[in-house]
Amino acid sequence: MNDLSSLLTWRLVITCLHRYMMPNGAADVSRYAVLPIVDLASKSFERDLVDACAKYGMFYVKNHGIHTEDVMRCALEFFNSPSEDKMRYYTEEIFTPVRYCTSMMPSKEEKLEWHDHLQMWLKEESLGAHPWPAFPASYRDVGSEYARNIFKLGKRMLLVMSEGLGLRTNRLLEAFEDMVLLTRANFYPACPNPRQALGMEGHTDSGGLTFVLQDGVGGLQLKQGEDWYNVRPLEGMLVVNMGDQLEVLSNGRYKSILHRVMVNSKSSRLSVGAFLGPSLDAEISPIPELVSQESPAKYRSRTYRDYMHEVYTEHFSGKNVYVA
Repeated sequence: MNDLSSLLTWRLVITCLHRYMMPNGAADVSRYAVLPIVDLASKSFERDLVDACAKYGMFYVKNHGIHTEDVMRCALEFFNSPSEDKMRYYTEEIFTPVRYCTSMMPSKEEKLEWHDHLQMWLKEESLGAHPWPAFPASYRDVGSEYARNIFKLGKRMLLVMSEGLGLRTNRLLEAFEDMVLLTRANFYPACPNPRQALGMEGHTDSGGLTFVLQDGVGGLQLKQGEDWYNVRPLEGMLVVNMGDQLEVLSNGRYKSILHRVMVNSKSSRLSVGAFLGPSLDAEISPIPELVSQESPAKYRSRTYRDYMHEVYTEHFSGKNVYVA
């Protein structure tokens, strides 16, 4: 791929390169995170999943049965398309069904992140009616199948995670009633000065459960304690992590994990994230059964929609949960 055909607005790179220069830059990290692998075909799947959620917040999933190559191919073909075609989908509107943009909210950000993204809001019952990108032609079929599989996997995991909290099996699914899936394909071009830029700043994810496909380039990092660690790409596996909505609902028992994306000067990187969350209009607060005199509510209530609006317009860096 010709990276110069990406980064939505290369005119910004040429005329306003300083906007991509992060104040703290990014030092090299040689350490790799040691993360558990949850095998969906294992007899210990349920125990391993609960343990990974409670102790790590991020883990690998294998034997998930999802065809990952096709959706990565479609995303790459989209980013490799002519700029004038991609710009048909350009918008800074947060909740539009299909959004092509660079960084997060470029008209309002002082510093820009070194990536383009294609974002879509999806509902399980209306995947066929969703206004999928017109190119590549296979995006509608491939994207619909991928989304259906993520909805199915996410529901299966939420059932187990609910029991792991000592709740009724369906309790987390009830909190996720009328759930939405935000998919976001991210393209990170090779960067001429990667020490001064970031693909994404350190953040926790907005939704409940995040499922990430990534190519073999690497660049994803997580923070444990005060240190950053590389997350090694493992072929055929999903990277799954807790999002802020699950941290709030579980009253802190399942914690979202701080992570970021590095860039490099030699090659581009592609990832596809799927963020499973509750209804945009759902009021998210700690589940009452997890609140007691001994364990009071740690977080304040707000709607998922309000949360997402703040993430995009005000507080993308760091963690954005409201402490009670």
